[in-house]
Amino acid sequence: MFSEKIHRYLFLFGLCSLAFGIMMGTVPTSVPQFILLGNWIIEGGFKLKWEQLRVNKLFWIITSLFFLHLIGMAYTQDLESGLTSIRILMPLMFLPMLLFSTKPVNEKEFKLLLYCFLLGSLVSTVWCLIYNYVLHTNEVVRNASRFMSHIRLGLYLNVAIASCFYFIWTVSKNLHKFLLGGLLLYFVFVLYALGLASGLVNLLILSFFALIIFLFKQKMHIRIISLVIILVGAFYGFNFLNSIFNSQLTTVSGENNIPHKLSQTGNIYLNYNSFTQKENGNYVFINIQPTELQKEWKMRFPKDSFSYRPHLHNIQRYQVLVRYMASKGLNKDSAGLTKLSNEDFINIQKNITNYKYPDWSFLHKRVYEFVWEYDEFMNERNVNGHSLTMRLYFWKAAASVIEKNVLFGVGTGDVQNELNKTYVETQSPLTKDWYKRPHNQFITMTVALGVVGLMIFLFSFLYPVNSLKKYLHPLFWPYFLILVLSFVLEDTLETQAGLSFYAFFYTLFIAQAFFKRQQNPAD
Repeated sequence: MFSEKIHRYLFLFGLCSLAFGIMMGTVPTSVPQFILLGNWIIEGGFKLKWEQLRVNKLFWIITSLFFLHLIGMAYTQDLESGLTSIRILMPLMFLPMLLFSTKPVNEKEFKLLLYCFLLGSLVSTVWCLIYNYVLHTNEVVRNASRFMSHIRLGLYLNVAIASCFYFIWTVSKNLHKFLLGGLLLYFVFVLYALGLASGLVNLLILSFFALIIFLFKQKMHIRIISLVIILVGAFYGFNFLNSIFNSQLTTVSGENNIPHKLSQTGNIYLNYNSFTQKENGNYVFINIQPTELQKEWKMRFPKDSFSYRPHLHNIQRYQVLVRYMASKGLNKDSAGLTKLSNEDFINIQKNITNYKYPDWSFLHKRVYEFVWEYDEFMNERNVNGHSLTMRLYFWKAAASVIEKNVLFGVGTGDVQNELNKTYVETQSPLTKDWYKRPHNQFITMTVALGVVGLMIFLFSFLYPVNSLKKYLHPLFWPYFLILVLSFVLEDTLETQAGLSFYAFFYTLFIAQAFFKRQQNPAD
């Protein structure tokens, strides 16, 4: 319909829009894919395109995961959930089809795509910072990312950081190096400012491997200097973590941390000595006078009242109030409640459980949550809502389902339903709200499609890497490490943002290496 040149421009426009929009949410990710597909259809030449795809072994290997899920629809009971999974996985079919049957992206165009991705990362994160620090006072770490989950944002930012490092290493102009260096530091700052703990962990792992490779080629004095820098950084990192751990779990000495019998007004205290939860080193469940708390709180906030006995009402407010007062080292009675400020009351009504919480960075908040989860798990208390420790129960339930459906799994759409049944049958300590998927892509794949599906999945993304390892772009390797790490602790392919992270970058790198091998078959 159009000239070859116009179709090429449309193809590149679609790819650049996708590289930018992938950071901006569902619609900006979807629309460029429709542009790419529409251009591919209008361009015609289907006989040649089909012949290119038909003989391309890598195309069929990569897309086998999509077709495997289609087969899994044949024995699924929940067709609606299955169709949702198929819809999310569609880019894993279309992007390889487009990239393997179109003139390959050259080096200049590839760099343009990376720059578009960096621009999208910049725009996306600037908005996140403005939203969280200027327009709102966001207290919830999980809400820090505006266009995708904070886990997925961490994945993308690590690729952005690796891309900046690659450009700094390859560009010749000092101004470009300076600007890219500033952008790299900015992305690292965003990981810290938004409390993207998993993203920071991935960055540390990437940095560790990069340093090993770098130092292996350096002289001894550079190795020693680098080792000193690493040790100093590790020392400060350890001190940061240890200070939060100790401030939360080391018991503060004082009268308020000793159980008493009566309040100042002569009412009997409740003391749960077996409950050792702490806030800022102060025991939560000692020296509690619930009747006094209920009365005083209701006088101040009648529309937000709670009841501890005889009927539970708005019990979350009571639990938050008790934890908050403990964080300030107060007895939980009428006298303690009068020592709270207006700011304290506002925090409690926001469900903030520690008076220091609003002043912490997002990273500090995230580490605090991990410490709380650790203490709860080690003392066999509540695990609901604790992202790390709940995974143990997710995996246990998944193992039970896999045991009954070893070879072919439960089907594309039945993963959640079968897990829900297992949570009930095994009397899991998780409440119904936390009946979740395994949060491990390998385990989720095995639940859905069995050991056969897992083997095909592993083959679909490992074989192309092995066969093209000599031709893969240097940036592929940090991306691949991030991808595998995400598979271990997340169901990466279960959301559009996660699937796009896999389908777009993986196919782009593999297609580029494939065509490079074709052009240099003797290498």
